Amino acid sequence: MSPLAKAGRYALALFLALVCLCLYMAMSFIAYYAMEFAGLDTNIHEGLYSFISAVLVIICFLIYNRFSSKDKTKRFIKTRKISAFEVLLLVIIGLGLIGFVTSYLSVFVIVSDYLQPVQQEVANYDASVDRYAVVEENVVPFWDSCLYAITMAFFIPLSEEMVFRGALFGHLERAFKPWVAVLIAAALFGALHGMSIHIGYALVCGIIITFCYYYTGSIFSSVLLHSLFNLIGSAVPFFLKLEVFGIPEDTRITINATMNFITILAMVPAVFAFITLVKYSRNRIKSESDKNEKVMVTEVAAADE
Repeated sequence: MSPLAKAGRYALALFLALVCLCLYMAMSFIAYYAMEFAGLDTNIHEGLYSFISAVLVIICFLIYNRFSSKDKTKRFIKTRKISAFEVLLLVIIGLGLIGFVTSYLSVFVIVSDYLQPVQQEVANYDASVDRYAVVEENVVPFWDSCLYAITMAFFIPLSEEMVFRGALFGHLERAFKPWVAVLIAAALFGALHGMSIHIGYALVCGIIITFCYYYTGSIFSSVLLHSLFNLIGSAVPFFLKLEVFGIPEDTRITINATMNFITILAMVPAVFAFITLVKYSRNRIKSESDKNEKVMVTEVAAADE
């Protein structure tokens, strides 16, 4: 392939990746204006807004994937069934990622005691992840708070994985070397989560999750990782803070501290789990390739007879 053809191929892949990103953002705008048209405040009903956005993204990219190719094996979103062993490895990796983010944020909190700009960034970060930073909890319907947590733990991971690991990475993977495609997809994923404190851990998590998707060849692996991350890192702490449950602050602190301790301990096992997953996936791919080659040889021999 000539340099000009390669450049065109790269440019097309980047353009299509950006199209996917624009489609993703367009679904959020549609959900927002639908809420506005219905007279619903997105700050009060953030759970409903997040749910509608996620569902629209899922529907949009199911259609996008369906028409990307008539051959199911050539579609962007890969849906290979993963084994129980892979699930175990992914859970360990997911816990390690949560531990990494906990450690990452802890470093910023410590540094913020000495640097005013960092202190402001930490305050901005806390406000951005606080569901009730703009409205009081007693203004938000309980059902919306529940929907918010459920969407955060399950629907948002599914929608974002279909976009970033499925369609977006799928376009990039067909033009670039795998590691380049992973870095570009992870950079876009990190940038989407903000250009402040978020981007550092979002970039690292994006790289790990994309590699897991690449090696397992299944969207279920990345959805599992993302859901586990959001469930333990966000949804559970959010539920514990709801006044309606009346959980004492000391109990909440103990539960959160215990979860943080477990996830930080999981960081080292997570590294070995990731290495094991890569080796396991490579052996699986080689085994499947050898099996397909034998089948082809057998079919050719049968045709010759």
